[in-house]
Amino acid sequence: MPKAIALANNSVAQIVWRYENKIPQCLGFSVQRKQGDGIWVTLPAWVGFEGDSNPAWTQHSTDEWPVQKFEWRDLTAARGFSYTYRVVPMVGEPGALTPAEDQAVETNLVTLTPLRGSFRTYFNLGILSTQSLAHALPAGPSGAPNFAVLKDRIDQPGSPLRISLAGQIIEGLELLLKRAADEGGSCFAALYELNDTELLAMLLDEPNLHLILSDTAPNDATNRGARQDLHAKEGIDIIDRFVPSGHIGHNKFVIYIDKDGKPQAVLLGSTNWTDTGLCAQSNNALVVENSDLAAAYFDYWNRLKADTLDNNARQSPEFRNSNAQPGVRDLPIDGGFATLWFSPNTPRARASRPGDDEATPPDLDEVFHLMSLAKHAILFLEFQPGTPSVVGFAATCLNNNPQLFVRGAVTDPKAVGDFTTTLTHRGGDDVRVAAASAINDQFAFWQQELLKSGPEAHAIIHSKIVVIDPMSPECVVVTGSHNHGFRASYNNDENLLIVRGHQELARAYAVNILDVYDHYRFRFIIDKFGTNAFSGLKRIDKWQDRYFNPDDPSVKDDELWFPKP
Repeated sequence: MPKAIALANNSVAQIVWRYENKIPQCLGFSVQRKQGDGIWVTLPAWVGFEGDSNPAWTQHSTDEWPVQKFEWRDLTAARGFSYTYRVVPMVGEPGALTPAEDQAVETNLVTLTPLRGSFRTYFNLGILSTQSLAHALPAGPSGAPNFAVLKDRIDQPGSPLRISLAGQIIEGLELLLKRAADEGGSCFAALYELNDTELLAMLLDEPNLHLILSDTAPNDATNRGARQDLHAKEGIDIIDRFVPSGHIGHNKFVIYIDKDGKPQAVLLGSTNWTDTGLCAQSNNALVVENSDLAAAYFDYWNRLKADTLDNNARQSPEFRNSNAQPGVRDLPIDGGFATLWFSPNTPRARASRPGDDEATPPDLDEVFHLMSLAKHAILFLEFQPGTPSVVGFAATCLNNNPQLFVRGAVTDPKAVGDFTTTLTHRGGDDVRVAAASAINDQFAFWQQELLKSGPEAHAIIHSKIVVIDPMSPECVVVTGSHNHGFRASYNNDENLLIVRGHQELARAYAVNILDVYDHYRFRFIIDKFGTNAFSGLKRIDKWQDRYFNPDDPSVKDDELWFPKP
């Protein structure tokens, strides 16, 4: 029997389907959606068959240019709306395709919303290496979209490009500040980077703000202007926390305290409060409505404050020791369980030349243990985790269980090398971990793309997320500011949240990870193997063969979304 499933987070819906056998003369699938009892609307497509062209990037439909995969993402779905999806095989020849209605399959209903019980998940749309952006911005000297024009638009509140790239993440970052203003509560925050004018204005307007603001470099270039404005504003409690060289005050959290002085909710995640953090990197933010979790963050905030002497972070032995145990362990939330770690949590900072006997930090020791228990899948997004990290350990898990579905995307190509060096089971066109990449030259349907927001930019994928077995009741989500490598635990001010058994949360994060992974995987393959890797849709039905070859890695996709007991 054919089968299909739809999943969604706040920004994208994912549709996955399977057929038991190859469909003769099928050149792909029309993907359609409807709201309630409305009519079916065919999703758009921009890439056609080999030999076709679309220089103006004109919208076509998946009836005409069908999907030659067994999954698709609806990037045109409207936030806040609910949809059912329908997948219809299109058979025949290019230009004369007909729907095989008797083989159509429908999905469940999904809603694009941040709400996941006590959690609100926010994912931005900060990928720059898109054809949409390539056609929206003028070319710069290199031929890629002009990064200077991009920067000029994304730092302007209300700019359509800023709104498009940020998605709902600004709403998520501002949520607790607005709540404090409305309800007479207060906010206690610890931030790493701050220069976005819209977010800074929110902070300056917050009547009961207590902020620990770290430094981003010896000259404090990123934060200097915001720091001066905050110090000049009467009534704001701002604490400067300058960390030693080789360390970073990497937190990005806000705690909401109600008017009675009780912690109620906390915002965390990977998003720095900068225009590039909002619009030019892949990031996530998570708001959790739980008084015990908020209280643990509030206790850590006060310990950060106590550890700051004359604007300098001591990261004292007492402070480190207080982080050596979780802030909460197995805290019940919506039927799941949360464990919270803070950093630094080792007895001392990391040695400049760590030896082979370097101790695994306690937070990562727990993450590695959970990864080792994976039955079906390990998914991740990472920035620059260093080594050892979850990326290398994912390869170790795959070595121990070659049946695992392991997929990830990273900013740092060195992390890809770490994964492939550790991995012993390889084969075929097997790009399990992709480095952030862009189309560097015009070919076929694609124009040259912009990879990052400028020559000095480092972050492309900035989320730090691990999801384990997202379709299982034993699922795990790991998120926060922590870069998922030893250095973060040894040297940085960080927070790392582990949530077990919350399937709605795990599926929302899994959709985000695979959205980012699939985007960069295609470009990574082009970068690695050249433009011959793909130049358009195939004109015969042999494109299906890999999905029915038991030795092809594509078959494992089925095991992620439709796991066997």
